[in-house]
Amino acid sequence: MSVQGKYTTVASTLHWVVVVLVCALFGLGWFMTDLPPGPDRGFYFATHKSIGISLFVVMIVRLVWRLFNPPPALRLDVPSWKVLLAKNVHLAFYILLFLQPLTGYLSSSFSGYDTSLFGYPLPTWGWKHQVFNDFFSEAHTICSSAILVCIALHIAGVVSHVHKEGILFLNRVKPW
Repeated sequence: MSVQGKYTTVASTLHWVVVVLVCALFGLGWFMTDLPPGPDRGFYFATHKSIGISLFVVMIVRLVWRLFNPPPALRLDVPSWKVLLAKNVHLAFYILLFLQPLTGYLSSSFSGYDTSLFGYPLPTWGWKHQVFNDFFSEAHTICSSAILVCIALHIAGVVSHVHKEGILFLNRVKPW
């Protein structure tokens, strides 16, 4: 998205913390699901849950920050379709990055397994119930796919501006 000003340091830091957490969650998520039952699998699931809950907390902080510190104004020369697409992708990110940890937590609550935050036990919102567990697990998977689509669209938007606007300082690099 082309902006006239700059994002705050806090906004940029929160963005990159979310990026790191999401990458870690996808990596763990793909890795752990193929592990056989046992303590190793339990460790990776517990770590995935803890990072997911951390993402939820960071997203709350990010949303509060954004409500009180709106992003810089968009440039006037940006086509309206790009503005609409960028705003919808960002809205989808916010919705999905809240739904994703929530559906994971609910799936875990109905799985019969305890959830902890880096070893500290958390309350469950449910009981062992296979139908509810399957429902929230499927919702968690669907959110994952939707997040990947948003990531692809976001990266495409960034790439379309890299050369023109110097995002990531790539326009300052001289070709050999």
